[in-house]
Amino acid sequence: DFCFCCGSKNNKGLKLKFICPVEGSAETECKIPDYFTGWKSVTHGGLLAMLLDETMAHACISSGQSSVTVELTVRYIKPVDVGESVTVKAQVTGVKSRIVQTEGWVYNNDGELIAKGKARFFKA
Repeated sequence: DFCFCCGSKNNKGLKLKFICPVEGSAETECKIPDYFTGWKSVTHGGLLAMLLDETMAHACISSGQSSVTVELTVRYIKPVDVGESVTVKAQVTGVKSRIVQTEGWVYNNDGELIAKGKARFFKA
């Protein structure tokens, strides 16, 4: 309930809502608050990394894999201004022993890819 990303009781949190169109996937949307400004009016990259991490974690959850992040790699492609809305999508791409592999993508309002990531999660 107090998760910064999706917790309904965190007064400072983003209160993201996730959908899982198919097992092993997750999606969310977020209007970027201005307090996540990095340089000038550009969204801080740490927020985009957090959105990818959380969405990939929800993809794990939707596949029945309770897990924690052990590695996250983010590739920033295009800046996005604060105040804009982004769509984040993720999917599980493989499971090897106790490691769940995922990929995720962040898109701007025009459907352009602005960041992508890969993560490995350890099954809890």
